Amino acid sequence: MYVRILRNFIVSYHKKNLPAASHEVSQINNVSRGGINFSSARALEKGDLLVLDLKTPFVTDSLRLEGVVLECKEKVAGLIYEIRLQFQDVPARELGVLEKIEKYGTAGSEG
Repeated sequence: MYVRILRNFIVSYHKKNLPAASHEVSQINNVSRGGINFSSARALEKGDLLVLDLKTPFVTDSLRLEGVVLECKEKVAGLIYEIRLQFQDVPARELGVLEKIEKYGTAGSEG
């Protein structure tokens, strides 16, 4: 189990086999070392492979992450979908930044 951190970061994504069709995500619901939950204006299929570029205040460039869609729930009919994605093969640098996000997000929440 991973700690889910509620943060508003900028993320864009595309299907792994369609890099020219990038989409902005309006809202990240939560993120952890294991995956991300975000809202999108586009429905995705369970099993879709995505490439995400995540911008955080911890590094100047974007984190490049890959993952598989575990679930897509329609939240507002035809307009908003909640996507649950599990990261796959996270590179060491990206994993380090995700750990910083987790540490920063949980600081001060204990006690």
